Amino acid sequence: MKIESYPLTDEQRYMYDEQIRGFGMALTLSGSAVFKGSQSIEKLQYAANEVIRINEGIRVRVTTDENGEPVQFVAPFEERNFKVKEFGSIEELNKFGREEWAAVPLDFGPDNELFDMQIVMLPDSYGALIRVHHIISDAWTLFLICSQFIKILNGEDVKTYPFRDFVENAIQYKQSSRFKKDLAFFAEQEKTLPVRTHLSTEPVVSLEKHMRAYELSENEVAFVRDYALTHKVAEANLFSTAVCIWMSRMLGREDFYVGITAMNRAGIREKNTVGAFALGVANRICIKAEQSFEAGINAVSLSRLSSYRHQKAGMSYYANGKEPYDLWISYQTASFDGDIEARIEQYQQPVMGPVMLLKIIDSGDDRIILQLEYNVKYPDRKAERLVKESAAILIEGIRDDKQKVKEIADKVMEE
Repeated sequence: MKIESYPLTDEQRYMYDEQIRGFGMALTLSGSAVFKGSQSIEKLQYAANEVIRINEGIRVRVTTDENGEPVQFVAPFEERNFKVKEFGSIEELNKFGREEWAAVPLDFGPDNELFDMQIVMLPDSYGALIRVHHIISDAWTLFLICSQFIKILNGEDVKTYPFRDFVENAIQYKQSSRFKKDLAFFAEQEKTLPVRTHLSTEPVVSLEKHMRAYELSENEVAFVRDYALTHKVAEANLFSTAVCIWMSRMLGREDFYVGITAMNRAGIREKNTVGAFALGVANRICIKAEQSFEAGINAVSLSRLSSYRHQKAGMSYYANGKEPYDLWISYQTASFDGDIEARIEQYQQPVMGPVMLLKIIDSGDDRIILQLEYNVKYPDRKAERLVKESAAILIEGIRDDKQKVKEIADKVMEE
C-alpha cells in the first residue's frame, strides 16, 4: 500500500533547511514530565504507546521525493517497548535530561522517528522523558503530550485530529487572498521602518547557548496578576511592555522591531494536534519616553494584536533567516485541568540563530521566571540586566501606571 506524502509547510521548510545547514541538534526539543504518585510499568508502557497511536503528528517522517524535494508522511503505528530508567531525585533526573537526553539529536529519513520517549521512575513519582523534532512540534506540543499521557493513565478519553488537516490548511492558506493581504502588512512595515533591530552588535553564532534568568518573588507575581485582572490586560502584554521599555532605552530609539511568538492554536482542533503551529512574528513597536506606562501598555497591546492578525505570513515574508530582530519574546504558560500535581521541565540545548530568546515562563501558580537564552555575542552583564531590569520596570510601572516611561527607566536602570 502506497503511503500518501505531503509537502512541508513554509515553517517546516525553514527548519528543514536549517538542519541541512548543520543545526540539527538545535531543532530537537526535549523535556520531562513528572507526576506525584505511583503507576505500574505496564500501565505506563500502555499510555506511552497510546500517545503515539492517537497522534499522527508524532509518527511523521521526513524524507525526499524523486526530485530531491523534502516531503513528509505518516508512518503506521507500531507498538514499542520503552526503556525504563530510575532516578533517586528530581535533581538527578534533570541533570541527566540536560546533559545526556537533550544532547541526542533526531534526524530526517524515511526510517527515522522524530519522536522518542523514555519512562522514568522516582521514589514518590513517575513520568517520562520526551524528545521531539521541532519540524513536527512546538513548545505547546510538549505540554499536550504530557497532558494526554496523564489522561490516558486516568482512563479518560483523549480527542485528537489528523495531521493531514494541519498540512492541508497551510496549503489552502498560501493559495488564499488573505495570504496576499498578510504579506502586504509586513511589506508596509518594512517600507516605513527598514532599519533592523539588533541588541547584539556582533551576531556571531555559536552552538553554545548561554542563559540568564530572574524569578519574580511570590509577592511580585501576585501584584502582577492582580493588576492584570483589575485592568483586564493580558499578562503577556504587561511583560512585553516592560521589555520594550528596556529595549527602547538601550537602543536609544522609540520605533523598533521585536519578535513575538504566535501560537496559532486558537481553535480546539489546533490545541489538540501535534504539529509545528507556533511562529516567530516580527512585531513593530513604538513606545515613547514621554507617554505613561499605561499608554505604553495600550501601544504594545495594539501592536501585538496587529501582528497576530497577519501572523501566518510572517515566516513566508521573512524567509531565510532575514527577520528584522534578534530578540524574540515568548510567553509560555501551561496548567493541567483538575487536581494533578505535575512538574514539566524543558531542557536547555543549542539553538539555530543568531537569536536571543526571552522566555517568560508562567507556571500558572505563584512562579514566573524571565529566562534569556542566547547564542550570539552579547555581554553576560547586559543579559543579566535585561531580565532583572525588565522585571523591575514592570513592578514600578504597575505600582503607578501614570508615571512616564522615561521616569520609570531612570529609576530602575543603570546609566
